[in-house]
Amino acid sequence: MSVTTKGGDKGQTSLFSGERVNKDDIRIESLGTGDELVSNLGELKFIVPNYAQMIERIQKNIFTVNSHCADTSGEKFMIADGELEFLEEFIRNGEKQLNLKGFIIPSENIRAAKADICRTVCRRFERRLISLSACANVDAAVIKYINRLSDGLYILARLVGKENQ
Repeated sequence: MSVTTKGGDKGQTSLFSGERVNKDDIRIESLGTGDELVSNLGELKFIVPNYAQMIERIQKNIFTVNSHCADTSGEKFMIADGELEFLEEFIRNGEKQLNLKGFIIPSENIRAAKADICRTVCRRFERRLISLSACANVDAAVIKYINRLSDGLYILARLVGKENQ
């Protein structure tokens, strides 16, 4: 199998269903932003190895979100029960360790800066999902998960920003 199909040479690509759409279609824009987030998280996973398992878990959930958004057949891929609670627990525990006050300029260290890049891509992903939801059925739980994920990435950035290494 070749990765070069030449099917996109005229500015179109295929959805999960096989439907051809323009590459700037909101569905493709949403999926691409989710893919960008997964890739940035992949880099973060190696920068902050203490959180590698959690980050990989999140990456798998982003794949599920992208599958949810790409499927136009009616069958929806959903994030497993408990994943939102997992993020919320991480946020609560992180807040207990931090003394958060006001805005923070992302610059504590390279690991915190990378986590903040992931957070901003996550926020853009959320905006794309909101746009997508205007023309496709995006489950509210998916948007809620992505919203909470950006909060979790903020906490992660602050936690690794406190580290000396």
